[in-house]
Amino acid sequence: MSDPSPALKNKPHYKNKPPNSPRAGFRSPQPQGVTPSTKPPSLSGWPRAIAWNEFDERNSRPSGEMEAAQISVELNPNQVSVAQENGQFKLGAAVFQMVVKKSDSWVVKTEKDATLLAHEQGHFDLAGLCYRDMVQELAKLRTSSVKELEKEIKRIMEQYDQKSDTLSKQYDSSQETDHGRNTTRQKIWEKQIQTCINSGMPFTVPP
Repeated sequence: MSDPSPALKNKPHYKNKPPNSPRAGFRSPQPQGVTPSTKPPSLSGWPRAIAWNEFDERNSRPSGEMEAAQISVELNPNQVSVAQENGQFKLGAAVFQMVVKKSDSWVVKTEKDATLLAHEQGHFDLAGLCYRDMVQELAKLRTSSVKELEKEIKRIMEQYDQKSDTLSKQYDSSQETDHGRNTTRQKIWEKQIQTCINSGMPFTVPP
């Protein structure tokens, strides 16, 4: 997982990346100017079904990897601006676009099947649930200065990126889905993920 880069045009960088873990990251927005916009920030590109054509096909897994596939998710903010409301500053009509980063997402082509894709869908949806909650929190953010707003945006983005990282690793752990090999726990996680998508509730690890 990543710490957000300090500028919008920078590519996400990854610090202390855990092995055998899908990566998610986003570019940290740098709001430019103050507008009277009242439209809140929003998330695009999720929820949706992912497909194998979003992954790079490989003949074998990379050295040291034990998985048959790995997904990398990226969140790119667009139209970032600052708006004013009752003398306070807030994030304007930013659109956070969630995408699969194909250059860092791969699958062993002889092991592609619906079961493996469903497991990777779980990683994608866990990131989406975290980013949905992040955008909702950003929409409520109000500060007394633009500088404070930028500081709080970065803090919130880092917080949810870490949450996404933690959930993704727990999802893959041997005590849970074991990278999808534990079919019973896989189905339980899938059900919990779908429930949280449908209800709008924050994700909690299934019992």
